[in-house]
Amino acid sequence: MSLEKRLNVEKIISSISSRFVGKIDLDKAINSSLQDLGLLSGADRVSLFLFNGNRDYITNTHEWCGTGIDSHLDILQKVDKNTISWWIRQVEKFNFINIEDVSKLPITNAKFTREFMEYQNIKSFLGFPIYHEIKIIGFICLSKVQEENPWKGKDFTILRIFSQILESTFERIQAENALRESQEFLSAMFEAIAEGIIAINKEEDITRLNERFIYMWRVQDEIVEKMDFELLLNRISTQLKNPKKFKQKMMDFKDNSKNEFGMIFFKDGRVFEQYSCPISHAGEIVGRLWSFRDVSEHQHAEQELRKSEKRYRSAYERTNFYKDIFTHDMNNIFHNIQFSAELITMLKDKPEKLNSSEDLFGTISSQIDRGSKLIDNVRKLSRIEESNIELQKVKVYDILDEAILFAKKSIRDKELDIKITKLNEANFVKANEFLLDVFENILHNAIKYNKRSEVKIHIKFSKELKDGENYLKIEFIDNGIGILEESKELIFQKGFNRNSKIRGMGIGLSLVKKIVESFKGEIWVQNRVKDDYEQGSNFIILMPEVN
Repeated sequence: MSLEKRLNVEKIISSISSRFVGKIDLDKAINSSLQDLGLLSGADRVSLFLFNGNRDYITNTHEWCGTGIDSHLDILQKVDKNTISWWIRQVEKFNFINIEDVSKLPITNAKFTREFMEYQNIKSFLGFPIYHEIKIIGFICLSKVQEENPWKGKDFTILRIFSQILESTFERIQAENALRESQEFLSAMFEAIAEGIIAINKEEDITRLNERFIYMWRVQDEIVEKMDFELLLNRISTQLKNPKKFKQKMMDFKDNSKNEFGMIFFKDGRVFEQYSCPISHAGEIVGRLWSFRDVSEHQHAEQELRKSEKRYRSAYERTNFYKDIFTHDMNNIFHNIQFSAELITMLKDKPEKLNSSEDLFGTISSQIDRGSKLIDNVRKLSRIEESNIELQKVKVYDILDEAILFAKKSIRDKELDIKITKLNEANFVKANEFLLDVFENILHNAIKYNKRSEVKIHIKFSKELKDGENYLKIEFIDNGIGILEESKELIFQKGFNRNSKIRGMGIGLSLVKKIVESFKGEIWVQNRVKDDYEQGSNFIILMPEVN
């Protein structure tokens, strides 16, 4: 081959190669290259045949024809592979097929191939296979129609090179298609997933951000467009209860190799689960990914379940408490009544014991009163625990006067001396009719658990400022037995073990504490050193004052 022809071949090969680099129009590149091959080789027709996926048939996909040569592109579709079986065996044996004269093909072994060639009026034929992963996927062919033509070395060279170019191109396109399909699948999955996802690189640029994240975090369009991680972080963190901690954690973990899980709490009550993990490539951390799942409904449901469980447990405990109260106190009441009745029966025939009988009738009457009071206390305590009590403006002195009147009528075997130190003006608090029960119970305990024949009670009013709010302070000071230091907290608890040395019936003081707390107040007890009333104790109530 002359130098000029060699340079021309190399120029055409270079031109063909350049068409298949980068982003290409495959059909246009193939058709242009087929024309170059035809003009260089002198072929009348240049054809590209490709097998289908199952290699059942072969199809003429691209074709170039010289001047005056008929196209067979439309009629050479889905040609059965058995038609060219001899052709395929020749290629597998020699890695190409070269037919200088179609009329000399053996009529026996190459019958169908010869008929296929003659049908196209082909006189001479040269074909090279196109491979993919060691399998033949097609052929690039040169055909002479007008006359037989022995193919030259340059024809073999350029056809072999072009078949290799097509092999590389098809493999690259297949890989690109597979990659694109994979990316499209991942992108679809990325958007379809229920979690909000964000990913950044080492330069803190946002590389991925799905629509779910934008929706969950209510990110504005202008923030999304900038894809600036720090700017995004500053904006979204303003929605949180603890924005500083959230931002610090996000920044600390961006270069960390550990996985991280946590909960995020919003000002509006929403709750997100957060999971974060590093993005690695070739053993090096190149970024980080965060996913966020909205678990607000789940969290709220759990909270409601815990509240419900607490309510039911409380109701169960309250029921048991009421049962214990009735079992214990009512048994005592019935026992005292029964004992008194038996004594009355024994004394009915002894007139000289008439005074004793009257005392026993008084005992029965007091026990009935006690039972009635017990039932009333249980009812009130249950009402306070199970519902929100409505409050109103109440004049404290009027309620206290009514409680003192009741206490004086109830006392039989003792003298009662009650002293009141009032403030100059009338005092009001937010309360209701239950305030009377508070005063009655405290007075009842001061009288009942006092061994002295004269019960002295000093009720003292004063004012106290607490947390910038005005409170009315009420002290009940008595000359009773006092309260053990370790029992001060216990006496207000339901079911407290009562004895003669400790004031309170358990349910009575429990009711008092519940009522005072429902008024947004406080109650406690303290012992006093020896004073005018000698050593004893006093109850202190603190309630918000109203004008």
